[in-house]
Amino acid sequence: MSFHELNARFRRLHKEHAAWKLLRSDNAPLILAFVADLFDETGDIAFGRAKMALDTELELWREQGLLDSQVNASTYLREWIQAGWLRELDNQLGKTDALEIALRFCRQLDQRETNATASHLRIVQDAVRDLSMAINPDPKARMALLETRKAQIQRELDELDAGIVHELSEAEQRERIIEIYQLAAVLTGDFRRVEDEIRHIDQNLRVQMIESGGSRGEVILNLLEQEQLLADSDAGRAFDGFFQLLCDQDRGAELREQLKAILSRPAVNYLNEQQARFLGKLMRELSRESERVFQVRRRTEENLRQFVESGVASGATGMVVS
Repeated sequence: MSFHELNARFRRLHKEHAAWKLLRSDNAPLILAFVADLFDETGDIAFGRAKMALDTELELWREQGLLDSQVNASTYLREWIQAGWLRELDNQLGKTDALEIALRFCRQLDQRETNATASHLRIVQDAVRDLSMAINPDPKARMALLETRKAQIQRELDELDAGIVHELSEAEQRERIIEIYQLAAVLTGDFRRVEDEIRHIDQNLRVQMIESGGSRGEVILNLLEQEQLLADSDAGRAFDGFFQLLCDQDRGAELREQLKAILSRPAVNYLNEQQARFLGKLMRELSRESERVFQVRRRTEENLRQFVESGVASGATGMVVS
């Protein structure tokens, strides 16, 4: 990609992306500190509770000279929702993907792990090995790769049978457990990105249907096609893949027990309290986020149908968003 293409892309992101807008806002440190603390122990919080917490903080910030504005807490929260930093559903507030990106960026500036190179390389090597086998159409080549892995596993079994146990060094344990936390944190953000994309598709569909102004049959046919588009979008397929893994009881139980075992080992001391707590409730958090995506998808489909029916019932050639 050329310099001019990159410049155009970055200028667009600088202007449009919610995470970038947050990071360059004048009160970014206050906003990020508040929401990080607000959602420290929970994924969602009642709007009223968030308002009370922000009211308290606003009073302190003004006393300390950190804020001059007299805007109230409700207005701030609504502005943050409108900006794409918070999401609201059934009077519950949660973090958006954009907010997670901004928080992760700031935390990594202060917690940059310089010893994670080996761990990153191992992940890349494993991914390359798995993909090379998955896309190789030659049965003999696949068998050769599997035989190599089988021989390696057998060597490890023989060593264990002989009482030889290779333990990770303290540096390796620290590196691995921090890597697990970082990957898990990105994973939960993926659900928020799926939800954001579904909302974006919903908005685009409404605009398309307004502009098309077709007959009843054309509008209903278009609606059915667009609902399928929601399911077939990158967000829809990604979520379906996530959900299938979460619904696999054996794999879910295995992951839950493995996380529990890791957090019972001394390696957990390399995580701070918030990171350890996050990993401890990871499966519950993923399940909760997946259910939220289902709610958004169901509500989006229902609202689209109501949107079409209200426009058709009024006899208007075009439809107006309520």
